[in-house]
Amino acid sequence: MKVVTNAQMREIDELTQQQFQISEQELMEEAGKAVARVVGERYSPQRVVVLCGKGNNAGDGYVVSRYLRSQGIDVTVLAVAQPEDLRGAAHVAFRQAKEVGVPIKPFRATAEILTQAEVIVDALCGTGIKGALRGDFEVAAKTVNALPSIIVAVDVPSGVREFASGEELGEIVKADLTVAIGAPKLCSVTLPGSLFTGELQVEKINFPSELLESERLQYNIEFPKTLGQWLPQRPVYGHKGTFGKVGIVAGSACFAGAAILAARAALRSGAGLVTVFTPASLNPIYKVAVPEATTAIVSSESLTELDATSLWPIVEHAKACDALAVGMGLGTSPDQETLVRGLIENCSCPLVLDADALTCLARHLPKLNENVVLTPHPGEMARLLNTTTAEIQRDRFAAAKECARRTNAVVLLKGADTLVARPDGQVWINSGGTSALAKGGSGDVLSGIIASLMAQGMVVWKAAVTAARLHLEAGISCARTKGERGVLASEVADEVPRVCDMWLEAHQ
Repeated sequence: MKVVTNAQMREIDELTQQQFQISEQELMEEAGKAVARVVGERYSPQRVVVLCGKGNNAGDGYVVSRYLRSQGIDVTVLAVAQPEDLRGAAHVAFRQAKEVGVPIKPFRATAEILTQAEVIVDALCGTGIKGALRGDFEVAAKTVNALPSIIVAVDVPSGVREFASGEELGEIVKADLTVAIGAPKLCSVTLPGSLFTGELQVEKINFPSELLESERLQYNIEFPKTLGQWLPQRPVYGHKGTFGKVGIVAGSACFAGAAILAARAALRSGAGLVTVFTPASLNPIYKVAVPEATTAIVSSESLTELDATSLWPIVEHAKACDALAVGMGLGTSPDQETLVRGLIENCSCPLVLDADALTCLARHLPKLNENVVLTPHPGEMARLLNTTTAEIQRDRFAAAKECARRTNAVVLLKGADTLVARPDGQVWINSGGTSALAKGGSGDVLSGIIASLMAQGMVVWKAAVTAARLHLEAGISCARTKGERGVLASEVADEVPRVCDMWLEAHQ
């Protein structure tokens, strides 16, 4: 699903009116009607208060009040701005609400009415806001945030906007549910705005699909219902060969755990067969740590890490693999660089390149292809693009797109709001984060999940998008039972099957 900036949504709104002759008033009517339907169906409330500010967001709120009244719900509007000052469709919406008998009262004099509401609809201000809430708008936001009522935001929670770096957040309405009109707004699905969005429900209403789905819109988000449809099928008559074979080119004496975690995650994500490529000296460790995986000894007993001498044995074994995960705990010597570049040149299956493999490539960034996923954290991305971590964090979208453009590969930029960029400029947002994943080994697990999904036949970029969400939701799920501080990467891997089942149930 496409995600839009505020400017893009304004353009879509204008084009809808100019090219498709759908008036501003018709759009407002459909938006308010949709929000009222969602409130009624989800919560069946007896008492609702709609907070209306100014502009078209307030107009939506007045339409919401009218439709809630038509459902037999006791609804009151608290006006934070003078409703008589509204213009155009918003003023029409106010007048129509007043005509059908919706009580419209000034917020400052009657704010105590909020305490009686089961549901509060936030229509204070939409995407046009500049800067933090002030005056009565700030007071209204503070008031509703202190109440136990369910808060439903119209389009975006009031106070959420396209934040400038270091800008004061101010008071922001913390919604339980945000009903996005037309498309999700970028400011409400990325940090810090997403902290206030709550659950997100999108109502496309009567905007033309060719505008909402245009490839000119480069930001995207996918929800579990869609991701459940993307998950590889598991026919009851399948066998271990049906579900793909993953090769793990990772680990060393000091970082054997990296290969173990990647292998475990690949198996937990549904791969039928996983092979860890190893020096003879580490083989006993892998056999005990992941007995479900096989091993292939590709270096002599005296070596404690994979190196250039491992290249051709791995290439030969990899002919039977459907995907490889390369780089985790591998090492970054010239020998390992030769190994990584040799695998890229000589292996035809999809590759995930992570950790030390990225450091090896940073010395001379190659042209790859869309069968390759790069999974840098901000520091690794800075090395790939020859810049600083601060610069990467300043504009993560630009960094992900630039790296994908330069390499012609799929790029997954890790962190809160993980991004997956394709070489054509399309970017998927994995909205949210959890400190439960801020633990050694988390990236190894993610690489194993991506490789597993690719080995099971998923398109490479879809595997990256799906794996990022699986990884995040598994981490969040573990944190609920163990607390964010103590979650282990291996526990995240073990939680993946349960998240998959939840998605499949949502899809059904």
